Amino acid sequence: MNRVLIWATHLQTDILALALHLDACEDVELMVVTPGVATYLSEPIAKARPLKAPLLDRDDRATLARAQAFFADVVIADNHLPPPGLAPRLFYMWHGLGWKARGKIDLKVFYARVKRLTGIDPRRPNPRFMAQCYGPPDRDWRIDNWGLAPENCAMIGMTFSDLLLDPPYDRASLAGHYRIDTQTRPTVLLSITWHYGGIFAQAGSAGRTLKGLAKDDTIDPANLDFLQRMIETVQAKGANLLICLHERKRFEAGFISALEQVTAPHDFVELRFKDEHPDNLTDLLVADVMISNLSSFLTYFYVLRRPAVHILPVARGMKTIERRLMLTRRFGIRLWSRAEAAWMNDPTDVGGAVAENTVEAMRALEMALDNPRIGAEPTGEWLDRHVTGMDGHTAARFKLAIDELCTTPL
Repeated sequence: MNRVLIWATHLQTDILALALHLDACEDVELMVVTPGVATYLSEPIAKARPLKAPLLDRDDRATLARAQAFFADVVIADNHLPPPGLAPRLFYMWHGLGWKARGKIDLKVFYARVKRLTGIDPRRPNPRFMAQCYGPPDRDWRIDNWGLAPENCAMIGMTFSDLLLDPPYDRASLAGHYRIDTQTRPTVLLSITWHYGGIFAQAGSAGRTLKGLAKDDTIDPANLDFLQRMIETVQAKGANLLICLHERKRFEAGFISALEQVTAPHDFVELRFKDEHPDNLTDLLVADVMISNLSSFLTYFYVLRRPAVHILPVARGMKTIERRLMLTRRFGIRLWSRAEAAWMNDPTDVGGAVAENTVEAMRALEMALDNPRIGAEPTGEWLDRHVTGMDGHTAARFKLAIDELCTTPL
């Protein structure tokens, strides 16, 4: 019997699928810690697949003591690493499989925190540490670029694919979960990553600079033009527009305000934030087409084999770009980086159409709405190259890797 503590950044996607699987294993004693427990419990996934294990709110003052008293054999985390002293072993999951590379600052913090938790730098063989990898390219990147010890990189796959291939609810059962009509109209899912401060990355100077994000920027007109054109295109096609974003705190107030003003007048448009609606499995299931500026959320959508449109946030030939980082839960920074250093996967290596501007994006979107079958081949081909074992049993393989880690002598 292994005692497993899950320390989730948000209880969704890969770490959610793993938690649900472990919760059903008779030889696992599970505890789950995540922020926003009350919000999670109000979502469809919590009602369809209720957890038997204790579910603790990360922001509750009593949670840390309860987690310490659990005496876990291993703690599993995706992005937000736990404090030390909760378990002798750490199994680390990636926060989605996308294109953006983790910056040098992030990596230094990661190395230091893993060493603090396990006593050994993750770039050395470590019997207390294991890292989940989606497939061969992902594993090679973690070893060659991050310098992780190969012994500590387990090629497991995408656990969220288990839920996408066999969801606990269907589209019809989600009718009352949205303001928009997801039952009789096709739905376009727009996911905007926060890393560029908007939809398109801004070009910058060659030197790296840092400054705070407390002050709102002037809203880039390209963002507003794109959103307006999106609304017009979707309306002309008789479709919905479902806009899903990260937490509100990750975007500048001016961008959110502009977004709300543009979308509010339309009953076929709905705006959602991850912290307010954490069950994003529903968003993927009701979407017929997805469009994004290379959010890792795209590769989960690929599992459904529906068409995806990829906005290239960095124009070809751009030498430096602006990127946003969150060093703590409250404070962000902005920096300039070389464009070629921004990517883990080639931004043009995608499972569908690539658009460098608004005109190209709208053209690709119209084609996808006219012919939903065009998504199957490119998404499937991309997943075949990047993700191992898309068979509905990824969480079971993950559990075997956890068992192996927990039996390795320390």
